[in-house]
Amino acid sequence: MTTFFPAGSLATSSASTASTPELERLIRPVPVADFWQEYWERKPLVIHREDPDYYAGLLTLDGIDQVLALAGADLNEIRVVVEGKETPVSELSSGRGRNARSNALEILYERYRSGSTIVVNALQERYEPLQRAAMALGSELGCRVQMNIYLTPPGSRGFLPHYDTHDVFIAQVHGSKAWRLAGAPHELPMANVPHDKTKTAPETTQEFELCCGDLLYLPRGTFHSGAANQTASLHVTIGLHPVLWASAIQDELTRIVGEDVRFRRALPVGFARDEAVRAVVQAGFAQLLDALREQMSPEAMTADSVNRLTSMGLPPLRHHLQDLEDLPFVGTDTPVRRRPGVRWRLTVEDGVAGLHFHNKTVRFPAAVADEVRFVAEQGDGWFTGEAIPGELDQPGRKTLVRTLVSEGFLTLR
Repeated sequence: MTTFFPAGSLATSSASTASTPELERLIRPVPVADFWQEYWERKPLVIHREDPDYYAGLLTLDGIDQVLALAGADLNEIRVVVEGKETPVSELSSGRGRNARSNALEILYERYRSGSTIVVNALQERYEPLQRAAMALGSELGCRVQMNIYLTPPGSRGFLPHYDTHDVFIAQVHGSKAWRLAGAPHELPMANVPHDKTKTAPETTQEFELCCGDLLYLPRGTFHSGAANQTASLHVTIGLHPVLWASAIQDELTRIVGEDVRFRRALPVGFARDEAVRAVVQAGFAQLLDALREQMSPEAMTADSVNRLTSMGLPPLRHHLQDLEDLPFVGTDTPVRRRPGVRWRLTVEDGVAGLHFHNKTVRFPAAVADEVRFVAEQGDGWFTGEAIPGELDQPGRKTLVRTLVSEGFLTLR
């Protein structure tokens, strides 16, 4: 039996498991290289494992039961769905305060008992095992990861056939669900082309059952629908939101338009009626396209994409308060490690080394850039200040380590 545990959990404390990339654990036994070459953005992947405990460290039925019981004000993040009709839980009750939340929770369970699917959005923001897995997977793949939860009562269906505008992994953590796939008529749709519920879904091309421990990968645009079998079905939808070529180009175009007034001028008056004016417009478009080619910088677009990636997701700051309490006792012999899942980049310019993470920049003298890079590249493996190479003296190494612990880049735990 192989259990999928989020990176950094106590269950993965062994060196062999902790060093296993998150994607490799998620899609095992399919080789990662095969996934990228054959399935990513191309076609669905179904993995049957016959291992109901595979996701035991990710989420369980009891775990979601606890989330619902302690939801409190977070009920606004929960909705119920039956046969495609969605209702936020916040709209199921009237009144304010504790009684309203209690009433909403009871109505939530009543709807579930009557056949509605309970949907909890972005649970990785408030459930630690999912948070660790989302941060590790997002850091590895270079994308934002959101984990939504779908709890469907026996014999029920939440959503009608539809497609998503982002790629998803569906991890079945309890029960089973019968799935139907129907191809992808609109290849790799962007967020501005959502599923049109008024249109008829294409014919089913694939049917299968996803059991506890199984995994389904769907490229964005793939029509799909699922229905629970004889028992409740609980699955985690792992939504992947990478940086797209189109997004990077649109951002660069927005920058250029903001800086170059020629793009903000109106077309000549009368171009719709006068053929000669239309010829002027055509020449103007040619000039502006040439200006775009001159001003668009692949280097700048790449750097902006890295910045976008670095800023994605919530800062992984679990145990930071205790780290700050212990900060005065940190020396060069204190074991530390980089926080799992933190996204960072290092720049050196104008005599300053900038370590960018958590939507901020911690600055050091450029002379210690190599030392900062060494610390950042250690991953989540343990090391001490004494292991930092270079000519930095012991007080300097202690200052470097303490600064990065204080800023939340390193942790003592």
